[in-house]
Amino acid sequence: LCAALRPPAPRVRMTAASAPAAVVPNPASLVTGLAFTGGWVDVFVWQTYGCYANMMTGNLLRCLECLTALRWVDGAFFTALIASYVGGFGAFRVVDLSRRRRRTLSSVAPAVFALFALADLGLRLSNGSRWSILLLGVGSGVVNAASADSTGAVTCMVTGHLGRIARSLGDAVSGGEAVAPGSRRAAAESVRV
Repeated sequence: LCAALRPPAPRVRMTAASAPAAVVPNPASLVTGLAFTGGWVDVFVWQTYGCYANMMTGNLLRCLECLTALRWVDGAFFTALIASYVGGFGAFRVVDLSRRRRRTLSSVAPAVFALFALADLGLRLSNGSRWSILLLGVGSGVVNAASADSTGAVTCMVTGHLGRIARSLGDAVSGGEAVAPGSRRAAAESVRV
């Protein structure tokens, strides 16, 4: 009743830079759970299709191996897989900034579930064609962006650099107002790496 009688708080324009980070009740268990499930998926995808849904380092090396061996279709697949991951990571950033960092995790969870379910369905219906793995790449990019933003944990090197680049691209697509001061410099460093 007292809360109802209090005058409303003054409106403050919140920018993405001043918005609180997503609150995760137990970041250590989130990181552990995501690392375990991501690793499990990568082992399965590697053993079955010879690529990774979550580890862009391995995909980048495989891509370069295919391109130097003039295996253009395989090289195109690995390039598309890396691009799908970067697209998922960047898409999370755009959604996160557009929602001003409020309830982003619960907003993207149904989309990630749908991507993973569609990938599974695509793998079953396509008689095992690995091109449906691209959907897992998008979903993995979203999951890794969400975990990096909510816990601050970056779990892999090349994949982390691609995430920085995707984050910077997401900032640029969102109008650039939320670009952190060191973000462009960090992305440029990641491109050089």
